[in-house]
Amino acid sequence: MNHNEFFSSLKSGQLHPCYLFEGEEEFTKASALKAIREHVASGDFAAMNDTRLVDPAPDALIAAAETLPFLSDRRFIEVRDSAMLLSGKAKEYDEDIAVRRLDEYLDHLPDTSVIVFYVRGKADARKKLYQCLKKKAQLVSFQPLADQELTRWIAATLKKQGKKISASACQQLWFTVGKDMTLLYQEIGKLTAYAGDADTVTERDIAAICVQSTEYKVFDMLDILLSGQGGKAMRMQEALLRDGEERLMILSLLGRQCRQMCYAKALAADGAQPYEIANKTGAPSFAVQKLLNAARAYSLSQLKQIAQLCLDTEYLVKSGQLNEAGSLEAVTLQILSMREANRYG
Repeated sequence: MNHNEFFSSLKSGQLHPCYLFEGEEEFTKASALKAIREHVASGDFAAMNDTRLVDPAPDALIAAAETLPFLSDRRFIEVRDSAMLLSGKAKEYDEDIAVRRLDEYLDHLPDTSVIVFYVRGKADARKKLYQCLKKKAQLVSFQPLADQELTRWIAATLKKQGKKISASACQQLWFTVGKDMTLLYQEIGKLTAYAGDADTVTERDIAAICVQSTEYKVFDMLDILLSGQGGKAMRMQEALLRDGEERLMILSLLGRQCRQMCYAKALAADGAQPYEIANKTGAPSFAVQKLLNAARAYSLSQLKQIAQLCLDTEYLVKSGQLNEAGSLEAVTLQILSMREANRYG
C-alpha cells in the first residue's frame, strides 16, 4: 500500500489492527502517523488512549495492546525504532524469541488496539519481524512523490495559506530546494511570509529567498560554465567545496546534467516539444530551455565528449588512477577550452 491508498482507506474508515510505516519520504510518513493517531485516539480522553513505545520487548508491547481503552473504542500504540526491523541485533532482548512471540500474538490481536510500527527510512526486509508483518500487518511504503504529485502538493499547501502559484513556479521550487518535503514545507512558509499581501508566489520570490540544493547549484554552475563564464563558474565550484561538498559528487552531478543536455539537444533536433523533452529527460519543463540554450555553443558530439569526460574522470579517481584534488578543475578547464576552440576554430 502506498501513501495515497493509506489516506484513502483511512478516510473511508477502514482500519487494520497492525501497520508498518516505512520508506524514505519522512514528511508524508509523519503526516500519516498523525492522521491515524487522531483517528484512533480522539475525544476528551485521547491522551489516555495513546501509547508510545521505543524498541519495546514483546511483553511491553503485548501488555499495551491488551490494555482496554478508556472510554473509547480503541487504543493507539506507536512502536518506534524497533531493533527487530533495523539492521543490527536487539540489545535488550533475544530477537529470535521476541519475533516468535509476536508472530503468534499477531494472530490474536484484539479489536480494541491499533498498532503502528514506525521506522525512519526503510525497514530491513531481511529481518524476521519484517517478514512476519508482511504477512500479518498492513505495510505502507512512503516513497518520494512523483514530480506531478509534488507540484500538486506544493500548490495545495500554498492554497491553504491563501496563496496561488503556477505549475512552472512549483517545478522551480522543488528543483531549486530539492524534493525533501520537510525542507519544502519550511520554504513554503518562508515564501508565504515573503509574498506578504500578494496573492501569488512567483519565480522571482523563489529565486530571492529559497535555499538552493547542491544539485541546483551544480545545474546553475554548468549553465554558467557552458556560456563561457569560466571565472564565475570556478568561483561557484570553490564555494561548493568550501561548503563541504565532495569533488566526486559535484563531478557526478555535472556528468548527469551533461547527459541530460545531450539527450535534450538530440530530442530538439528531432522536433520534440519542450514538454516532451521534459518527460523524457526528467528535467523540469522550466529548465529545458536553459539546457537547450546552454547547449547551443556545442555540437552534439562535443556534449557527448563532455559527458564522457566527466564519467571517465570519476572512474579514474575512484579506481585510484587519478588524484581527486584538481580533477574537477581539470574537467572545467577542458570544457572551457572546447568552447574557445569553437569560437576561433
